[in-house]
Amino acid sequence: MAFDPWDTRRSFRRYLERCYERRNRAWRFTGSTAEELRRWQEEVRPQFLKLLGQPQEPGRLPTLIDRVTEEETAAYRRERLLYETIPDLYVPALLITPKPAQGPRPTVLCPPGHGQGMYQVVDEDGLYKKYPWGLVERGFVVLVPEHVGFGLRTSESGDDPRANHTYYYHALNLLGESAMGFLLFDLQRALDLLATLPQVDADRIGCWGLSLGGEMTLLAAAADERIQVACISGFLSSYQSSFLDCGHCGCGYVFGLVQYLEHADIASLIVPRPLLVESPTHDIFPLEAAHQAVSELRRLYHLCGVPERLEQDIFEAGHEISGARAFDWFEQWL
Repeated sequence: MAFDPWDTRRSFRRYLERCYERRNRAWRFTGSTAEELRRWQEEVRPQFLKLLGQPQEPGRLPTLIDRVTEEETAAYRRERLLYETIPDLYVPALLITPKPAQGPRPTVLCPPGHGQGMYQVVDEDGLYKKYPWGLVERGFVVLVPEHVGFGLRTSESGDDPRANHTYYYHALNLLGESAMGFLLFDLQRALDLLATLPQVDADRIGCWGLSLGGEMTLLAAAADERIQVACISGFLSSYQSSFLDCGHCGCGYVFGLVQYLEHADIASLIVPRPLLVESPTHDIFPLEAAHQAVSELRRLYHLCGVPERLEQDIFEAGHEISGARAFDWFEQWL
């Protein structure tokens, strides 16, 4: 088809495509040994954290401010926590502990997706399939922290224009930070909190999330080696096939990130820790790109001599949790 110069929308789209072709993945791993991969990770990880634009205010070890038991049965105790991460900055979270408690247990951090927050993940049927309860039934402690700008950390009625994630991510950008960097900071403070709880084995912590929760699982596992096992659901693909192919929420766009790292490159920071990728066939994150990312990662797991630590669960569905392999995955590796 002949190029039409009057199709100005297409011409700018083509400009963006050329930008990606010329400026992408500058930090990708190009070595050929496990030792070279380890050195690459040590070099890239701090640069990756800096690029994400984490909070510039000094953080602190989280202080538990309040703890309310919402429900207690013979099988579990469900609590709502409130803890401080930065002076006068508070995070609510749901903590579910299986009973009877017999010493420290393996624990899974479950970051919510882009929706109604922690109560949606725990209580609603639908996309999440109440997956935290499946983990609790198998003996895992579960922590579901509230992202800033969602659920209890936003205005439920919508009457406060300064209490929603759209305002927050725009404001953070103006101040030299990013929503992704801040959400990652929050999850790292959640890891700090878990290490203080007697029912938690701090050496056996996993992370599993869908959508935005999958994105945060990717970023958190890449950034913090305290996460020993990960399951990324409904996200891992590529920026080229998702955020640069159609419009997503602005909170997921990090200034300059794709010039240096793609999804597969960020996930390369997780190797050789166990990683499961849940890929729905009809997801908003394309399956073909997910295949490609996993293929790249598979080479690195083979390079490290642990190919069994990477799996992909492809299932016939839309944008939702699978769980067909994930529950067994955490039991196997945690």
